[in-house]
Amino acid sequence: MKKYILIILTIIINILTITKLNALAGYTTGTYVKVRSEASVNGAELAEIANRNTVLNLISDELYNVGDTNCSVGWYKINYNDKEGYICGKYVSIGEVPSIDDGPGFNEETYEARINGVNIYVRKSASSSSQILDTLLPGTNLKIVGNKVSGTGCTEGYYKVNYYKNQTGYVCSKFVVTKDEITSKDETYEQTLKSLGFPDSYIPYLVKLHQEHPTWTFKPILTNLYWSEVLDGFKGKTALLNYKIEAYLENLNDNIDGAGWYPAKSSVVAFYLDPRNFLTEKFVFMFESLRYDYTSSTKDSLNMENEITKKYLSTMSSVLSSSFLNTDEYKKYYVEAGFNFDINPVHLVTRSKGEGAANENYVAVSGNNPDPYCNSITGECFNINNFYNFYNIGAYKQNGLSNPVKNGLLYACGPACGYGTSYGRPWDTREKAIKGGAEFISNRYIGKGQFTRYLQRYNVNPFGQNALYTNAYQTNVIAACSDSADAYTSYKEMNLLEEPYLFEIPVFLNMPDVVSLPNIASTINTIESITINGKKITSFDKDILEFTVYVNVNDKEYDIAAVLTDNTSKIEGTGKISFEEQSKTQELKVTAENGDVRIYKMTMVKVNDTTTVEEIISNLSVKVTGNIMHGISPGTLGSTLVTSINKFSPGTTVVLNEMDGNAASISGILKTGQTIKLTTPSGETKSFIISVIGDTSGDGEVTILDLLRVQKHLLGSSKLTDYNLVAGDTNADGEVTILDLLRIQKYILKTINL
Repeated sequence: MKKYILIILTIIINILTITKLNALAGYTTGTYVKVRSEASVNGAELAEIANRNTVLNLISDELYNVGDTNCSVGWYKINYNDKEGYICGKYVSIGEVPSIDDGPGFNEETYEARINGVNIYVRKSASSSSQILDTLLPGTNLKIVGNKVSGTGCTEGYYKVNYYKNQTGYVCSKFVVTKDEITSKDETYEQTLKSLGFPDSYIPYLVKLHQEHPTWTFKPILTNLYWSEVLDGFKGKTALLNYKIEAYLENLNDNIDGAGWYPAKSSVVAFYLDPRNFLTEKFVFMFESLRYDYTSSTKDSLNMENEITKKYLSTMSSVLSSSFLNTDEYKKYYVEAGFNFDINPVHLVTRSKGEGAANENYVAVSGNNPDPYCNSITGECFNINNFYNFYNIGAYKQNGLSNPVKNGLLYACGPACGYGTSYGRPWDTREKAIKGGAEFISNRYIGKGQFTRYLQRYNVNPFGQNALYTNAYQTNVIAACSDSADAYTSYKEMNLLEEPYLFEIPVFLNMPDVVSLPNIASTINTIESITINGKKITSFDKDILEFTVYVNVNDKEYDIAAVLTDNTSKIEGTGKISFEEQSKTQELKVTAENGDVRIYKMTMVKVNDTTTVEEIISNLSVKVTGNIMHGISPGTLGSTLVTSINKFSPGTTVVLNEMDGNAASISGILKTGQTIKLTTPSGETKSFIISVIGDTSGDGEVTILDLLRVQKHLLGSSKLTDYNLVAGDTNADGEVTILDLLRIQKYILKTINL
């Protein structure tokens, strides 16, 4: 009996094991996938699986009804919600659901304001003639410091901004946009956008655009692609920047596609991939549908006089401006190309201009290339003279052929240069190049589902005919931004912003709240100030690496503290120290966030009186600018100044010399041009040039001679300089004006004191 029970148990276990082995894990690769009662679309619908990557319990890996008209790969049998059903195999993948990582790999830091333009300068001060500190990429995060200030070269005024975490400069405010300025709320329109399929994170930007431009229409491209898989899809693809910002680059190799172009990090690509970063009035045109508008004509024949065509022509005139292409002949070529191949002709013009074709001398459109173009490896040479390529099609480096633009002319040359005859090649006239290139763009991009500037740079349209993440028109990561900004500017200049544009915007799954450009590690490794035993070293200069300080000989230890210019840097060498010697050199090592090191060597000397020259000056009624001691009233005796100095620091010696270097009497009046030398008990020595208010002649008095010297300065016949210029500035407003002339006159007349 026991034997039979054992056999039965073994059979049951084997059955269970076989069942378990036959069952397979799988997951959906599509959305809204139907589960049916039969292996056919004729089967009753049992369920609908809405989400991609939904785990499935496949009964086996067997496929049923292979070759089915509606599902040629066949149907999997699954167990779903305790029911058996069938699901089309083209929406199923066997195995575990791939991990979705939408975390590291890009910067998720939020922002207050951003750069709203391309190639935007940061300047040292609020002036277009001021020194350029940096050139910022579109979308660079900013923090606005204070209120807008006026300045030259920007009628809108300048913002003082912090950028790259710790850099400061001025940017024309028309190229800065705050988050509050580009977002808004409207419950009714928000519901409209949600019903279309836009995620919440897109909506505030689109509401704002709708409020400003009610004629615009926004349509989501529901890609059903996870954000992380999109990022993965572009890894390893060529993505270039022509900005040498090391934190944005994989390396400094600029041999990929011409000098000055570097491979961008995937975190930079992530920023320019995120559509939400460009839902502003200027950049939203990267999502503009680029198909031809046939609304006022038929597709059978082009009417150059209808309203749409006239608008196209006007807008092209704006884009081309002073270019040689701004003629009726060339503009007609573009309109005809657009009409024939279903492309907005303004887009064709903008693209040509972006490639350099607006310049008649540009290699690709000049037709003037008489020298043979030879392969450095094979030695084979080609004649590329009198060929044209307005869109730089085929313009990329090849083995032995290192000039991308000339390689584009090989493509234009066609069969004589080893290429085909498609798209009307050879392009031996500008008309052929404009129209043939348009046909290429249509066949390769717009007609294949890459019908926006964004999609032509980042192909994420799963409904298009080209494989995802491939077929990029340009390798420049900010190409869509540049093209969009050009289109916006043209439309604005032609008062066309209120036209009924259609914007088709990709939407991804599991997107982070924010994607920003990578943070740039600080290079700042300076000390702002130093204190020893709580006393500030007033003579410290952060740009001087070796210096001497004087410490009280009676102190048993010295507590060194420092304030760093940038709090992301680190310092070594501070804290309490003691030493028996008369002096000691203490190293203060500051390491910037990026690893750069700066070492200060501070020699500490023990003295009885540690008073510094700067402390003495700060207790006097005079002022010091650089090496000029000014703010001294005419008639002030040298002894008065010396007494004031020794009252604060009795041990400090003072030497007063005339302009020629000879000793001056301290009992006489001070004169402009004299020098005064201070030596403290600690041995610190500094010299200053005296500048007496109003005494521009250096005789110590303010007379008609000084009045004449200021007058000549104002007339430009004899300019005051250096300490004499300071003396002429009687009201200390930083300049010598007619007001100073009047004050000297009143002083001479004894109606005011200086």
